[in-house]
Amino acid sequence: MLYNLFDSHTHSDNSFDGIHSIMFMCEAAIQKGLLGIAVTDHADMDYLEEQQFLQRLKQSYFDVRKARMAFGNSFILSSGIELGEPDVDYELAERTLHLENFDFVIGSIHTIDDKNDFYYSDFRQTDPYYVLDRYFERLLLLAQWNKFDVLGHITYPMRYIARDGRTDVTLERYDEIVDEILRLIVQGGKGIEINTSGLRQDLGETMPAIKYLKRYKELGGEIITIGSDAHRAEHLGSGIADGMELAKEAGFAYFSFYKHREPRMLTIY
Repeated sequence: MLYNLFDSHTHSDNSFDGIHSIMFMCEAAIQKGLLGIAVTDHADMDYLEEQQFLQRLKQSYFDVRKARMAFGNSFILSSGIELGEPDVDYELAERTLHLENFDFVIGSIHTIDDKNDFYYSDFRQTDPYYVLDRYFERLLLLAQWNKFDVLGHITYPMRYIARDGRTDVTLERYDEIVDEILRLIVQGGKGIEINTSGLRQDLGETMPAIKYLKRYKELGGEIITIGSDAHRAEHLGSGIADGMELAKEAGFAYFSFYKHREPRMLTIY
């Protein structure tokens, strides 16, 4: 049996695509036996005003504080954000980071040229390698910026490439740029996440998969978080135990959750 189950990537109804309230999510997480969760509601720089992200983030932070009072010390609850596409406006991204005293910041890339999430792409019609080229270029810019805590779901477009049946697409040609990204993460004292959402989808593996986890470890990486990317309560904790086993296989003895923008280590049993 695995203990220390902490889900570091979840979305509440304060995200445009989230379903449940933070209070409801906490109740569900406790019923599932989780030690805690980080609520990481969206803040995408290319849609910040259109989606009223700043107002949503302030509400998310308030809801976390309210839930903490309700559940006390029996459940660990971190207030976080998933900051997307900071290269759109670095100044705005930094202001967003300091909107509240967040515990945890995931840095992510969800789009390339047209501001639309890869979810909306049809990879039966779109060249996946063009998308992956641009994605990894943008992920490199994010790694160079280095103002987040953990780099989110490396290899994210593969979730939808697999959904659209493109089993012919592989990532070997990106090994060099992924190496560059991982080196920057290690040098900057940041971490990467094991995003387990792919395990419950057509992709059938984590983002990133074991190959890049092992490479991160070889390069001196120490900080990993594990997150389900749940947008509804039923997915909370999904794949977290599998992510822990994968981390162990990659050579990690610990994984992390964040409080006050600092990693707290938990043993992988």
